[in-house]
Amino acid sequence: MCIYVRPLTEEEQQQVQALPRSLDAATYRHARVVLLSGQGLKVSQIMPAVGLSDRRIRDIIHGFNQCGVPSLPRHKAPGREPLCDANTRGALVELLRRSPTEFGIERSSWTGADLATIAKQQEIAPALSARTARREIHRAGYRWQQAKRWSAKEPE
Repeated sequence: MCIYVRPLTEEEQQQVQALPRSLDAATYRHARVVLLSGQGLKVSQIMPAVGLSDRRIRDIIHGFNQCGVPSLPRHKAPGREPLCDANTRGALVELLRRSPTEFGIERSSWTGADLATIAKQQEIAPALSARTARREIHRAGYRWQQAKRWSAKEPE
């Protein structure tokens, strides 16, 4: 069974013809599929012209028939929500400026694990690992350096 795009309105025709000038190659191919299908070409004839599989071409045509021009540009996946925003990052920096001994940690300097634990206890960040704490401190413009240990003996 042959599938074709529905007849395009004048406005849609202009919008689709403007899309091939897009910088995105996927958007260009999608617009080209719609234009070629609108000219009466079959899916098997469109495949070599755009370099897409028949299934993908059919998906593009179905999407256009249902949603119109907004279905043609590539849509970026939203991705995962960031664990820390600017406010959380600022709160972590403020936490770093305080001594770990104020929170019952028997060290004079912070470790990533300690910072993450205290941030959870203080409800600054609900889910924070030591690596994420170090990364967020780095994003705030600070460098994480390992504390140096000095011996009590003086060299002779």
